[in-house]
Amino acid sequence: MNRRLMTLSPAWWLAVATAGLLAGALPWLASVHPLLGLGVMGGLAALLVLVMGWPFSAVALLIVAAVFTRYRVDVGPVTVRAEQVAAVAVAGLGVLQLGLRRGRLRTPPAVWFATLWWLMNMISALFFSLDRASAVQDAVRVGLGVLTFVLILNLIPNQRHWRWAVALFLAVGVAEAAFGILARALYPAVNLGIQVSWNYPEPIPYGTFEEGNLFGSHTASWALVVLTLVLTLGRGALHSSKGRALLAGLAILLVALLLSLSRGAWLMFAAGAALIWMLYRRSAWHQANRFLLLLVAAPFTILFVLSLAPLLPASVPFAERLQSFLRLSTDPTFSARLSDWSMAWNDWLQQPLTGWGPGSFADIHGEIRARPAWISNLTLRLLQETGALGFLAFLLYLFFLLLPVWKIGRMTEKRLDRAALLGLGLSYLALIGVAYQSTDGIWLAASWVHAGLIAAGTRVLNPTFAPTSS
Repeated sequence: MNRRLMTLSPAWWLAVATAGLLAGALPWLASVHPLLGLGVMGGLAALLVLVMGWPFSAVALLIVAAVFTRYRVDVGPVTVRAEQVAAVAVAGLGVLQLGLRRGRLRTPPAVWFATLWWLMNMISALFFSLDRASAVQDAVRVGLGVLTFVLILNLIPNQRHWRWAVALFLAVGVAEAAFGILARALYPAVNLGIQVSWNYPEPIPYGTFEEGNLFGSHTASWALVVLTLVLTLGRGALHSSKGRALLAGLAILLVALLLSLSRGAWLMFAAGAALIWMLYRRSAWHQANRFLLLLVAAPFTILFVLSLAPLLPASVPFAERLQSFLRLSTDPTFSARLSDWSMAWNDWLQQPLTGWGPGSFADIHGEIRARPAWISNLTLRLLQETGALGFLAFLLYLFFLLLPVWKIGRMTEKRLDRAALLGLGLSYLALIGVAYQSTDGIWLAASWVHAGLIAAGTRVLNPTFAPTSS
């Protein structure tokens, strides 16, 4: 027998055998119901592609599925998204691979604290929520996000696969941004993904995301990573094919970010870009100088922009949105969020250690403004749902996820690897620390895929790591 065939993964052989058995059963399945046979055939094709391209095919599936949050199917009382199906399917194959190869799961401290945070969600759902069934369902959904993070970390074996994953992550981001731009261009003739809300009638693209703010936030996170790569390449290298591709991608992302009209995403990009400009150079002397320059220039820049805003024509949506920073006290969106945050704070004070369980804000307060009540601020959401214990676990997860970015980045010799890792880390910090404080998206898989790429990067770029192929 061919030696190469003998070295194939046992899971590959098992998948082929399963595919053969199911293929034999296809005539019977088709006789029961044609769509059932077609569905099984499509599932078989996807399974074979997933197994034959393992592990990168699994990483690719998780990355792509994470952006399709807008599309979901209701199965009874349960809402199912592509990201959840992908996580369960990949986890099933991953456990099989791990068992057959007698491998070990990689569990750095960030994984332990992310898991602890999820356990606090489940404990609060089981023992402190007003609607246990609904809260447990929400806790499972949160757990699948954490599972996605663990899977990404464990499925990237070396530097080469990590570079491929980061490249795909950015390519998906640019494609998502381009789709959002297209949706805005075709509206109102065709609605490919546009929202018009009760408090802001201007059409806002959200592409394949849940809504416009999340579209803007994640577009900003992709733009920050690309910006880090562009700054690291330098002027000379920007004329190369790689440089032109990065510049084109950055332009698409920035246009989409502008069209999102998300003030939180704009602030996130400004804060992240300032951090990246300060830190992308290795020299501590340059970093200290730029820090001092930012410290002095930031207040004047903010004052200049806010002074310029009233002079812009209010008929332009971007200008009107910029002017809204000057009248936040009367802004309906900001006022509504302040009211919700006040209620969430009061809820937490009543149950400070454990919180009320995931999704409990709607159980307690019902509908607000004709929609189920929800908490837009991540910090208050963590406190209200999981209490001080869950909030602390999440902070420790962030600390152990992001601290190695700085340490490993300083030791990484390849400039683009360091830039990609630094860009991922700083953009995630800006996403969690700025954008998610106005519109939280931690319950979706996109941020967990991002976190998984950070954790995998700090592992494979560590000089002490000995990859099988780099």
